[in-house]
Amino acid sequence: MVERPARPSYNKSSDRRPSSRKPTDRKPSDRKPSDRRGSDRSGPRPARGGVGRERNDLRDENRRVRKFAEPDIPIEVTGKELEKRDAFALGTLAAENGEVVAKHLVCINLFLESDAERAFWHGQAAVFRAGRVAIVRERAGIAALNFKKYEIAQKELRAAIRISGSQSALPYLAQAELALGNPRKTLEIAGSIDPKLLTQGERVELRIAAAGARSALGQSDAAVVTLTCPELTLSDASFAAKLQGAYIQALIAAGRLKEAEEFRVKYQKIEPSEESKG
Repeated sequence: MVERPARPSYNKSSDRRPSSRKPTDRKPSDRKPSDRRGSDRSGPRPARGGVGRERNDLRDENRRVRKFAEPDIPIEVTGKELEKRDAFALGTLAAENGEVVAKHLVCINLFLESDAERAFWHGQAAVFRAGRVAIVRERAGIAALNFKKYEIAQKELRAAIRISGSQSALPYLAQAELALGNPRKTLEIAGSIDPKLLTQGERVELRIAAAGARSALGQSDAAVVTLTCPELTLSDASFAAKLQGAYIQALIAAGRLKEAEEFRVKYQKIEPSEESKG
């Protein structure tokens, strides 16, 4: 058997490289705090995951909320009034935060027609608390549109579409584009939507936007045609006044004053004017 040569030893003092450091009498305990690595960090190190991180996220979320002046929520609003589909979308939020966001969404619906400014601020409060939830951005966008904050409405509605991919916000985005002076963009949006994917109310909103774009481009008769739909005679629907008002204005813009007056009398229960009687 061949013997292996012994490995050289590096523990002998003669094999060590001479050190350029000078001897010192300082002990490790004598080192100043500034000498220790990482001593410039203040506070505890952030949690990397697990329960600690969840607690930190919740604390940060609550801290952000406390810094935001939110509109008052009526005491009778519980958040339970929210539709199940919308309530389910808030399931990703912390329980306490989700409850408050639900109340803000209920308030948007509650004040949308009676107090547009109040509805707008409830929308902004909801976005501040839950800006990554599509339904929150959509409802806030609708409230902003109703309060004539068109640039904010455009931003919120685009965010809602980007987050969810849903087409339900597109009719309102089309209206915002029209209000910002982009009628061709409004028609482009209207042409990209499958009406079957919209609710009856959303289809009406889209028609109103498209008709407004036609009128803005000088296509008055086309605007009248766009608004001529079965929903036009549904006087009891929530959108009836808005749709019928847009139709009457379109007729007037097209110079069809007699038709406008006849429609007004028939569906809006208004007495005919003296001019129409003559």
